[in-house]
Formats: sequence, C-alpha cells, structure tokens
Amino acid sequence: MLKTFFEEKGADLLKRIGMTKTEFARKTRIRRKTANAFFRTKNLHTIRKAAEVLGVPFEMLIGYTSEPDIASMPVPERDGQPLASGYFGPIYDSFRGRPKEAFWFLIDHQDGDLIGVYSIPGIGDIDLVWGDAACGVNHILLKHINDKDFPTVNQMIDAVSEIVITGNLSFESEDKLVIRKNGFVVIIRKNYRIDGKKLESKNWILTAYSKESSGITLAPLDTN
Repeated sequence: MLKTFFEEKGADLLKRIGMTKTEFARKTRIRRKTANAFFRTKNLHTIRKAAEVLGVPFEMLIGYTSEPDIASMPVPERDGQPLASGYFGPIYDSFRGRPKEAFWFLIDHQDGDLIGVYSIPGIGDIDLVWGDAACGVNHILLKHINDKDFPTVNQMIDAVSEIVITGNLSFESEDKLVIRKNGFVVIIRKNYRIDGKKLESKNWILTAYSKESSGITLAPLDTN
C-alpha cells in the first residue's frame, strides 16, 4: 500500500508540535490504535479537520508523500477575486500558464473554475475545475492517486501538464478530447451538459489516469 505523509513523517510531526498520538486521537475523535493509518483516508474534509487539529497547513496532510512548495509560489492579489460564478463555482482568470499554482489553489479552496490554465495550439484554452467525486481535480485526487496511476499529487500535477502540453491527441469527438503520452491519459471535455443538453462550450480537464488502471469516468453533467 502506498505510504502516506502521516505514516512516513507523522511521528516526527507530532513530536515537533508537542502532541502525543493519544492527544491526536482524542482531538480527532478516533481510536488511538488507528492513528498511524489515519491519513490513508481519501476524504478531504476529514483531512482538513485533522490539519486544523494539528495546526498545520492542509496541503501538508492530503495523504500523499510529496509536500508542495507553496511558499515559493507567486500569488497575484487578484487570485482571491473571482470574475463571476458559474456551474463549477467561482471563475478565476489569474492562473493562465500557472498549472501548479492552479492545482494547489483548487485543492486548498475545494471549489472553483480556473480558465485558460493551459493554452494549446490547435485546441485553445483548457480550464481546470475542482469538480466533484466524478470529475475534475477532486475526482483525480480521490480516484487516481495510487500505485497504478500517480504516486503523489505533485507527480500527478507534473504528469498532467506534460501530457497536455506535449502529448499526442489520440481521439476527438463533439464532446471530448483524449491526449496520451507514455501510457498515461488526460481526457478533456469540450462542454458541459445537463439532462443531455449542452449549456456551454468550454475545454476542461475531466480526468487523468494510467491506461493500466480503470479510468472509466462519467461526468455527472451527462446524467443529472
């Protein structure tokens, strides 16, 4: 099983902040014997609660081995000022050409639609959305951070960017694009629909995965 941040470094973290496993278990209302495996959970709300209890950044505890270097990332003031609100939540235009910051912004806020994160000749702008358990960044975190797809979140972010920017377009239809590279796949939706009716045309990342794993993803927009 993939080792998580808490399994690898949790004891040192607790020692550094002066909290015992018993205290941690009590504050998070879990049994002490389950504390070692606590951060195997993929429930982001549970992990955010744990981060609050520990008094550490949420990004440190999303359950994966790599820690983001968020402190070194430039964050324009306008990042906190959405243009409007849409189907996927607040719409931001300040992450163009900044995919790493865009991914971590969505992970931190758990909401949002970041337009033009990528711009690819022949395709145009590609947006990044938080989505839900079935689509977007949320879906990738919950379903495709594992031993078969992407071992860590940072590796997923780097891989998705490499595939989108330098991969080969292997399939295109009215509704989606499929880009592949080195055995990995990124699926881009070209619109979103409700009850089968197309409401808007926009390119956005639906999912990303290894072709060796089960990558079946049905956006809820197709069936709601």
